[in-house]
Amino acid sequence: MEKTTIEISLSTPADYAGLIEIDHLVWNLTTTPSPDIRWDSPEDYGKRHPAGSQLVARCNGKVCGYIFFQDATPLPTNQHVADLAMAVHPDFQGQNIGFELMRVVEEVARDNGKRKLSLRVLSCNEKAIRFYKKCGYQEQGRLVEEFYLEGRFVDDLLLFKHI
Repeated sequence: MEKTTIEISLSTPADYAGLIEIDHLVWNLTTTPSPDIRWDSPEDYGKRHPAGSQLVARCNGKVCGYIFFQDATPLPTNQHVADLAMAVHPDFQGQNIGFELMRVVEEVARDNGKRKLSLRVLSCNEKAIRFYKKCGYQEQGRLVEEFYLEGRFVDDLLLFKHI
């Protein structure tokens, strides 16, 4: 069995097709309240996520995951906080790619003056919640019955970590 080599660097236009594939495989009604986001083309993807705006994990050269952060709000008093979003290709989950992406994004965020990272996760996404808690994230809030998905109400959890 070939050892997986993980490389993490900023996104490039060459990554867009792989990033689109991940989005289409990962985002569904158990992972996001708006799974209908579909990209018309790699160029369309690049308009929303320009080159360099994401950290991309490549496993033996194949795009296998991504993570990015953005300011939580435009307020000057809130510039120490960043919101995260991430996804790992289902074929590569359970291979520490998510942990590596988290490690690198924390370094980059800290280097950019961030002290707190936050994210949102659906309460029905138990696998992601376990992962984030293993990464040191804690619940800071819960939007009760925030979404109605597939015939049931789902809470939206707000998680955070000081870095």
